[in-house]
Amino acid sequence: MTTSFFGQYLLLKGIVSRSQLREAIALQVEANQTLAQIALVAGVLSQQQLQKLPLSGCENDTLFSQIVINLGWVSRTALEALHAQQRKVQLTLGEALVKHGYLSDNNLPNLLTDYHYWNLRNLQQFGAEVSASDFASEVDTFSFALTQHMLKVYGLHVKPDCAEHGLPPQGPCWVWQIDLSDNRLNIVVPDTGAGVVRLLQRAELIGSLDLPALSDAHREGLGDIPSPMTPAQFFASLLHLLLADMGGQAIRQIGSDNATTAVSTRSESDCLRCCYSVEGELFDVYFCAP
Repeated sequence: MTTSFFGQYLLLKGIVSRSQLREAIALQVEANQTLAQIALVAGVLSQQQLQKLPLSGCENDTLFSQIVINLGWVSRTALEALHAQQRKVQLTLGEALVKHGYLSDNNLPNLLTDYHYWNLRNLQQFGAEVSASDFASEVDTFSFALTQHMLKVYGLHVKPDCAEHGLPPQGPCWVWQIDLSDNRLNIVVPDTGAGVVRLLQRAELIGSLDLPALSDAHREGLGDIPSPMTPAQFFASLLHLLLADMGGQAIRQIGSDNATTAVSTRSESDCLRCCYSVEGELFDVYFCAP
């Protein structure tokens, strides 16, 4: 469980306000050591190495892990030991909210249990909606690829949030058309929303690090090192993976201004809206019959 997924649950349930959540996260950042700081104290990484990776805040630990492993600076075994050490002393989001008086110590275990059931119900409902749609195979393949690709490219965790039939909204979007072996599919991604903003911010952060310049000249390639892809580039590369996995024939971008000009369908039953949470920030993907 990441901090922001639990925070998303607390916000949706009205248990805490957004300002209270920000205060708790600020306390976490102040109280918790990042994985980079723990690695420095343990002598696993040098100060000179860390100065080349200006990452701060607990939310960047996954990104930091991917970078140092793929640069060859730290082994996976050593990093797992550092993670275990970090978990022993880490202030969780729930504990930070208790310290601020926004949650009670007695109620926190019940909230954590309810969160896990809520998360499980969401995943089950998402699966049921997808299975009952005409896009079950495509969405299942997309969702799996999205999870893997998001972690590889951005060092971010993503999970399904909800699914329902509905037309894409009017407004800026990216639209791709995929020719599969037995049908054609339009995929629409609105380029607005907190989730897309999160991807853009992460791309800018990764781009500022100049990771290729940090790699060992004797090390072949950079493995699964994060990439400064823009959100549009990310989804395009993801859909090419989808095309390959499903044995499709072609993919092309058919719009980038307004979904209504690129998707001719007018029936809600012809489109499935799938909402995903990237560490608590949401974005939508629409699967539509052309």
